[in-house]
Amino acid sequence: MKFEIIDYFTYKKINYDSVFDDSHNNSYRIYGKLVEGDSYAKIAWSSDLLQPQFLKIFPKVYAIGIDQNFAIYDFKKKHRIMCLDLMFLFCEMVMYNKKIFVATELEVFVIDIQQYKVVHTISLSDTYNKIEINCGNVEIHCMDNTFIKYHISNN
Repeated sequence: MKFEIIDYFTYKKINYDSVFDDSHNNSYRIYGKLVEGDSYAKIAWSSDLLQPQFLKIFPKVYAIGIDQNFAIYDFKKKHRIMCLDLMFLFCEMVMYNKKIFVATELEVFVIDIQQYKVVHTISLSDTYNKIEINCGNVEIHCMDNTFIKYHISNN
C-alpha cells in the first residue's frame, strides 16, 4: 500500500471513501491518500508529529491507527469494515493468532479478525509501554513496570 500526504483542499475534492469518521474534521490538520492497487481511500488526523500505522491483515485488508482512531479497511470491496473511536491515544497494534491487539495509552482492545469485532477490552494500571508475544501469551507492559498476561487459547 502506498501512502501520500495531501493538502486539505485535495482531501475535500477527491471522491474517495474516508477511512475514519469525518465528524471530527474540524480538528484534523493532516491529510493523506492511500493507494492499494487500483483502489483508493483518504485519511485525516490531528497530530502533525505522528504518522498512521498500517497492518496488513489479508490481501487488500488493512488495520489503520492514529490519534484516537482505529479502523479496518477493505480496499477490494472499497469500504470500512470496522471503526473504533478511541477514548485514549492510539499507540500501536500487533497481530497474533487471528487477533489484533490495539494498544492505546490506557487500554488494549482485542479484535477477532474473522468476525471483525472487539472480543475483549483490557484496562491498564498505568500508561502503555509495549506488547511482547511469549509462548502463546501476549504480555502487555506498562510504564510502571507491571504487565498483564493474556493467554490466547483461553479467549
